[in-house]
Amino acid sequence: MLPVRIPVVSVCLSLMVTLDMLTTLASAQSLRTGFDKAEYMELMKVSAQFGDSTYVASFPKPQRFQLMYRSAVMGLDNRWDLWTDSGGTAVISLRGTTANSVSWLANFYAAMVPAKGELQLSDTEKFTYHLADNPRAAVHVGWLVSMAFLANDILPKIDSSYRRGIKNMLIMGHSQGGGIAFLLTSYLYDLQRRGKIPADIRFKTYCSAGPKPGNLYYAYEYEAMTQGGWAYNVLNSADWVPEVPFSVQTVNDMNLTNPFAGANQLIKKQPFFKRLVLRKVYSDLSRPSLKAQKNYQRYLGKIAANTVKKNLTGYVPPNYYNSNHYVRTGNTIVLLADSAYYNRYPDSRDHVFTHHFHPPYLYLTERTLSQSGESMANQETSELTGTWELNYLASAGADLVTLYPNRKPSLTFDATNHRIAGSTGCNSFSGPFSTNGHIFTFPEAAVMTRMMCPGPGEETFLAMIKKVNRFSITDNTLSLLTGDVELMRFVRK
Repeated sequence: MLPVRIPVVSVCLSLMVTLDMLTTLASAQSLRTGFDKAEYMELMKVSAQFGDSTYVASFPKPQRFQLMYRSAVMGLDNRWDLWTDSGGTAVISLRGTTANSVSWLANFYAAMVPAKGELQLSDTEKFTYHLADNPRAAVHVGWLVSMAFLANDILPKIDSSYRRGIKNMLIMGHSQGGGIAFLLTSYLYDLQRRGKIPADIRFKTYCSAGPKPGNLYYAYEYEAMTQGGWAYNVLNSADWVPEVPFSVQTVNDMNLTNPFAGANQLIKKQPFFKRLVLRKVYSDLSRPSLKAQKNYQRYLGKIAANTVKKNLTGYVPPNYYNSNHYVRTGNTIVLLADSAYYNRYPDSRDHVFTHHFHPPYLYLTERTLSQSGESMANQETSELTGTWELNYLASAGADLVTLYPNRKPSLTFDATNHRIAGSTGCNSFSGPFSTNGHIFTFPEAAVMTRMMCPGPGEETFLAMIKKVNRFSITDNTLSLLTGDVELMRFVRK
């Protein structure tokens, strides 16, 4: 039998491809938690590529990522890009509002729908979504429709990217794209939870200049879902777009245990003349907002839907949720406009988007955020890093020597990886933690050892720390508070 001769060139090419693949895999890094200034600025450069040729030419080009795919225009004039780097990370970049009236229609179609349900997109296509568990959670219907069309095109690209070894996915949207990015993030997390997409894909989201995507109950679940540094809402304090859609809050938007919900029953128990006065006052206070909410739904829901149907053949408007209480959502990074900023970008009645486009956002990011990517509000969070020992408890008769005869409770923070560990004075614990400005709560997901502990020390410590909702640091002293009341005090070790 004659020996098989393999061309040397083929062998070399095979080795080069193999080495290239190994190099790529070796250089792949997992996404890191926390706001990353450089990461956000690069994503802004990616996002700006949706502009016209003049706009794109005037903005810095992305250095890390390369364009791999640009979708067709779909839905309500929506489009998205897929960008990748050489280290196993992809960017899903969502286009914002364009000059097209259909794109603006997506913004003005602003009634709310339940955050869980189904959309009839055409005669033959339905879109099932689950963005929150709470039946009172609701979202903007126009951006939900946009997200539905985009998601149907995005999911196959996520699958093909994953099969190429890409497990890090950055989601980026500026302006309307930011509003859609909130909803897309919730949608993808739910698919991941239900095993529809691989569990080892890591998503991280930057919503930039984004409007408000839904009500308070949606915001609660989005923030809980992404806490720990996996999603950020970046806004310019001079920009009006993050202030919309207009919000109407009624008594029906509050938690069921609020005292105002039962006001009529309380009024009925009052003496006759007092009852008349209270009923008149209550009606005058509540009726205008209830009427405003109905008009909101009528004009920005039912009437706007007629125009949507003309642009989306076979689209069937869903039933609306009787609320328009829009709230700001997500872990917010504020780019605070100062006098130097206004000298560069002065207010203008004639140019209402002066503060909204990419250049002012990039300018403020470079000026007001530190190199580590933290805003001034988050720098104190980094100061948490290290170990702190308890030296004060606001509890009756709390003698620390008696409560903790062997060792005092301690806390150790790792702000970079958003982890907390420590001791109750008896058992050890560890878990994830997140902060937003000065807000801090003890993690429910903390894991703790199970030693039997003598005395009430551990019970006292845990009861107190679970009441904490914020912190402050002065010199080497950490105070844990509820509101303005100091409950615990620690000193740095």
